[in-house]
Amino acid sequence: MNKTLLLTCTLLASLAGCKSTQAEQPQDATLVRVNPGVITELQQAIQSAKGGAIVTLADNVFTKSSELLIDHGTNKGPDGLPIMGAHAIPSEKFVLQKSGEQCLLYYPKKELRIPLPNVECEVN
Repeated sequence: MNKTLLLTCTLLASLAGCKSTQAEQPQDATLVRVNPGVITELQQAIQSAKGGAIVTLADNVFTKSSELLIDHGTNKGPDGLPIMGAHAIPSEKFVLQKSGEQCLLYYPKKELRIPLPNVECEVN
């Protein structure tokens, strides 16, 4: 009887331990507050993820939605019309997420998550 009880308790304790060590799945989030430091950190994370120049972000970025779409500018020829194929470049998508207490910038194109240590966000 005691061996069965001991085995049951050990099994239950090990299952509880496994569950508590699993990493929390990131959830979509929005910013709690936006200031120049937050904008700079987001710009640097976006540049790090996709490369290229620093992007300009609105003052209310990630406050209403967890998603950000960045469109590429359309190059125009000397006649003022879009250059063939220049308008076919897809938008770049970024998602603000939260895992535990950490805010992350997720770049689905590369399956990349960049920690944002100085950014405060909340799950939608």
